[in-house]
Formats: sequence, structure tokens, C-alpha cells
Amino acid sequence: MSIECPSCSTTGQDANTEAPLSHWPIQINLMGTAIPFLQDADLVVAADCTAFATREFHERYLKGRKLLIGCPKLDNAMAYVDKFTEIFKNIPIRSLTCVRMQVPCCGGMTAILREALRRSGKRIPFKEVIIGIKGEFLSESDVEI
Repeated sequence: MSIECPSCSTTGQDANTEAPLSHWPIQINLMGTAIPFLQDADLVVAADCTAFATREFHERYLKGRKLLIGCPKLDNAMAYVDKFTEIFKNIPIRSLTCVRMQVPCCGGMTAILREALRRSGKRIPFKEVIIGIKGEFLSESDVEI
């Protein structure tokens, strides 16, 4: 079944456009801790709002990477710490990037990942990307554990 887009007169996804999202599900709450597609992955953990706030999210942050999303304010942060600790202990991850909004509550995602890395005992290159509330790129920096 194809779905027609009334505003752009196209049907479904353009056959020449490859979607950068390579797996499903992406919600952290839906994932267990044995995730085969994360094996040797460059992992992006993004706060829920980031993909909607910035136009170039797919092109800039997903190409060649695996994605998990969640909200550090509305979801259970300690459950996230426990889940990511197990993931980092048991699955070799090549690199980790946290994409978050500039608002204080979103800083919780970086804190969750930092604590999970600390608890796992793993040394994974870890970067934080901060997106402004109007969707603008604000910064990218290495995160110290």
C-alpha cells in the first residue's frame, strides 16, 4: 500500500532516497540490553526533541550511526543508567554521541551516559552535541568520564 502526500504529489518515500535510520525500535524504553545492531556501532543517543528541533538531524547525526532516543526528564533516569551500564559492559561500542537540547533538563542525558560509562568501566570516545531551542547547532565537545 502506498500513501499519497497531498501537498507534494508524491507517493511514499522517493525510491532514490535512502533512509538513514537502519533499525527499529529506537526508543530506549523499548530496548533490552542485548542489542545485536549495536555491535561495533557508532551510537547516537538523542533526547526526543532534538530530531524535531533541527532540520539536518538525519544528515548530520544518523548517517552510518545507530540511534536510540529518550527523554531524561520524563523517563526513568535510573533505569536508563542501569540499561546503558549493561549495554556498555556487554556490547562493544565504537563511539558514543549524545545529542541534546540546550535546556537544563536535557543535560540529564549526558549525565546518564557519563554515569553508565563510569559504572561499566569501559572507555568509549564520548561527545556531546548541544542544539539550541530554535534548532541551531550550539556546540560539540568531548565528554570526560
